[in-house]
Amino acid sequence: MAQAFAQTGRLFRFSLKKDWLKIFLWLLGAAFFVFVGVFAFVEVYGDPAEREAMAFAMQNPAMEALFGRAVGENNYTIGAMYTHMMTIMTFVLLAIMSILLVVRNTRSEEEDGILELIQAQPTGRVAHTTAAILLLVTTNILVLIISAGVLLTFGDSSMTVEGALLTGTIYASLGIFFGAVTLVTAQLSSNARGVMMLAFGVLGISYVIRIIGDGSMPFLSWFSPLGLLYNTEPFVNNYWYPVFISLGISLLLIVLALYLKQKRDMGSGLLPDRDGKRHASAFLKNPVGFVFDLIKTPLIVWTASMALLGISYGSVIGDVDSLLEGNEVVSEIIAGQEGISMSEQFMAMILGVLGIISSIPAVQFLYRVHGEEKKGRLDKLIAGTHSRYVILGTFFILSALIAVFMQLVTSLTFGGAAVAMDFDVDFVDVLLAGMGYVPAIFVMIGLGTLLVGWLPKLTSMAWLYLGFVFINLYFGELFDFPEWLSNLSAFHYVPEIPIEDWSWTVFLSLTGAAIVLSVIGFIGFRRRDIY
Repeated sequence: MAQAFAQTGRLFRFSLKKDWLKIFLWLLGAAFFVFVGVFAFVEVYGDPAEREAMAFAMQNPAMEALFGRAVGENNYTIGAMYTHMMTIMTFVLLAIMSILLVVRNTRSEEEDGILELIQAQPTGRVAHTTAAILLLVTTNILVLIISAGVLLTFGDSSMTVEGALLTGTIYASLGIFFGAVTLVTAQLSSNARGVMMLAFGVLGISYVIRIIGDGSMPFLSWFSPLGLLYNTEPFVNNYWYPVFISLGISLLLIVLALYLKQKRDMGSGLLPDRDGKRHASAFLKNPVGFVFDLIKTPLIVWTASMALLGISYGSVIGDVDSLLEGNEVVSEIIAGQEGISMSEQFMAMILGVLGIISSIPAVQFLYRVHGEEKKGRLDKLIAGTHSRYVILGTFFILSALIAVFMQLVTSLTFGGAAVAMDFDVDFVDVLLAGMGYVPAIFVMIGLGTLLVGWLPKLTSMAWLYLGFVFINLYFGELFDFPEWLSNLSAFHYVPEIPIEDWSWTVFLSLTGAAIVLSVIGFIGFRRRDIY
């Protein structure tokens, strides 16, 4: 039995050394997310009367679907408000982190042939999977420590030590749970895409069950890991027993995953694979069809996610006036202007945030060309009949089309939800506002192309720039960023419709800048050596 776990410690240290930067960036992002929430609530809602009004306004089906049922509404402290409005969103973020972490360190390495090299050494049959489990647990324990520390450091007196520890614990428990789910799905599917689809499917079903439970059937929320851990109610009642239930289920899933790991052959999954076509279709035989086949699964996930975000924000936009009117700090954050309703100003900012989020899949899919290069598969394409320009151009064009598509999805769902809720929102304004951010996303794609072409080892710089863009959009007015700093953001130039008018000058200028960056990147990709 002990032989099955041989060299687990060494493999764990190897995984930690290999993924330390990605883990650090995820932890940094999680810490920033927690900080933004607690800082905003402390600064914006210091007045108990404003919190009481917010608690009343948040008790409607749309808000419950987005944030969860209200907790502590009879004494709506900063701690209660944080639990109510930040817990579910943080859960989703950490679930995604854990799913990607486990997929990368299990099925992806098996699919790339790395596990075969490891198993050729004197290592145990489940040592590699156990090392991934240890990495998952270690990462989420760090999330616990960091989250609790941020809450205690920047929170107010209502954020007690027990509540902060419980908040960090439910974050870690949720991450471990979905990591354990992914460990099981990694034994069921024979490829990383299938593993992610199954794991994200569980997350999506859990989210829907939680919405139904919070809306009309409270007992049902206990059958969702999101609802189960939300019911701990940190800073309000501090119930610990849901944590033990969640950890117990996670342990059972981990044991099941290890058992299934020993039952299957390397490279295979326990679920039968669908028989492929005897002959590739004409679409798959050309570069566009081949690249689209590579990205179609994550594209489906991103489309569903962006549609959900659009519906969520569009369904509550009409309540913004009653929620935020008269709050001076909020007016600073969204650059309040006289004569324009708070909901219109908030809508302009939210559509900007959604535009930034749409940049993620656009750049991510462009970077698949670099991923293929790192895995040693790109040279096989280049050795064929297609030039480097054609190969990079295929990824580039699909990335640009995806940017337009994602903005259409968010704009249509946002505007459609607002109109369906009978809010005073002009659907055409929403569509123009959303599409106005497309050239700014093109600039992000151009920057990514430049990095892939000339500095492939620094492609992560695009994500750092995107983080700066978000901070500038969300906090630039509040912190009074200097004009020169704001001007570094491509999104800063986009007119905030309906506050401002559509500008063809901005549209064409940003598109031109994106083209220049892209052309430089193509030239570099043509000249440099391939890994």
